[in-house]
Amino acid sequence: MTNEHDKNNGNDANHEPEASQNSEQNSGEQENAQRVHDENVVDGEAEVLSSKVASPEEKNWAMISHIASFAALIPLIPLIGMVLGPLFVWLFKKEEMPLVAQNGVEALNFNITMFIAYCVAFVLCFILIGIPILFGLIIFHFIVTILAAIKASEGGVYEYPFSMKLVK
Repeated sequence: MTNEHDKNNGNDANHEPEASQNSEQNSGEQENAQRVHDENVVDGEAEVLSSKVASPEEKNWAMISHIASFAALIPLIPLIGMVLGPLFVWLFKKEEMPLVAQNGVEALNFNITMFIAYCVAFVLCFILIGIPILFGLIIFHFIVTILAAIKASEGGVYEYPFSMKLVK
């Protein structure tokens, strides 16, 4: 008659190879995770993987990079202000805040695209078809910029629709 202690000792001996296999699997998983992490790092800039990584200040600056396009509403710098606002935020904060760098590039590319679209719509206003296009662009620009600012405030990166990738 064997007691429970002997059964457990026999089972522990059988589990030792499994324990070494588990440690090998864990080290393999760690190497795989490191490889995935290394793929997310490009030229020394880390990809922002979650909102837990970004500080509240970084999230605020990322949001400002999108909202800065409303500088176009300032009468002294009308249309070009929507490019200058995100450009200044991106230039001054991209080195110290990766989330701002990513959001700034997205905002800058989108606002350059919108600047070109506004210029085309303005020219088309002379044949009257540009007037509804211009109003549609204004509404689209406003809504998408607000959505991008909300996503940035949550620590994410919003990819604008219909945006040319001019700045990388």
